[in-house]
Amino acid sequence: MKRTVQRLLAGIGLMALAAAAPASAAEKTIGFAMPDLASSFWVSVTYGVEDEAKAAGVTIAKVNAGGDANASQQIAQIQDLIQKKVDAIIVGATNGDAVKAVVEQAVAAGIPVIGVSSPPNSDKLASVVSADHYDMGKLQAECLAKAMGGKGAVAMMAGPSGQAWSDLRANGFRETLAKVAPDITIIAESRLADNRNAALTTAEDWIQRFPELTGVYSATDDMAAGIITALKAADKLGSVKVSASNLSPTAQQLLKDGELACTSIQQIVAQGRAAVKEAIAAADGGTVEKSVVTPALLVTAENLDTVDLSSVVAPGDYRP
Repeated sequence: MKRTVQRLLAGIGLMALAAAAPASAAEKTIGFAMPDLASSFWVSVTYGVEDEAKAAGVTIAKVNAGGDANASQQIAQIQDLIQKKVDAIIVGATNGDAVKAVVEQAVAAGIPVIGVSSPPNSDKLASVVSADHYDMGKLQAECLAKAMGGKGAVAMMAGPSGQAWSDLRANGFRETLAKVAPDITIIAESRLADNRNAALTTAEDWIQRFPELTGVYSATDDMAAGIITALKAADKLGSVKVSASNLSPTAQQLLKDGELACTSIQQIVAQGRAAVKEAIAAADGGTVEKSVVTPALLVTAENLDTVDLSSVVAPGDYRP
């Protein structure tokens, strides 16, 4: 009888220790709030997040705001993740300023928040995972200046306002262009959502208003696709050079067809993977890298076949 009691007490002690121990990776749920799964960029980030989560044995609670303009939707989604008491939240912000308060609400509730690519504008984040967006703009300026022969008129499809990544890319482009090609003039700039149809409409307007146009900077490859469609319709593609950022399958085809001068790319899948690693570390109370920056690369038709895309874009058959 005595041995039986001792065994029972030992079992109860082990159960108590297990209850007091932190959740294992397999028991963790990481929230992932993103702006827009209609964007090829966020599809690739999501692939990186989900693939890394699968390897680590954690669950991803994924929410999609449905567009950069839907900040109120994203705020409600993050509030829901807080209510569900997820172990950490990865946030790609619709608008960095708009979601600041709800992100800090999560942090106050003991949930670490990781910013990815377009981070919330808060100093309470456990980590920020991003690309070198300024350098992406710099690489575009150097490429477009060369394609334009160092002179002419360029318009900027600078991407959505309120997004740190679009601001940094635009600044990198402007400042570098002024240095390497002072004879190129910036004649127009728009701050549109990352939307192909909106870019198409704006490009059509520019073609009518600026007959001197010889180059277009676009913040993303989806926007570049809209611009190129407009230029083709106006029979202007040969005389107007276009640069972009990111490397979706669409951009790869545009490069192969000679319709896109170049694209500066970030390691999008790698950012998703890194965000999950930092989220797990933060949830465990472990060592977290405050800033993780993936380097930018320039891709042209000439080097497209040599670029390792496994850290850049999701596989063609992936569906989030």
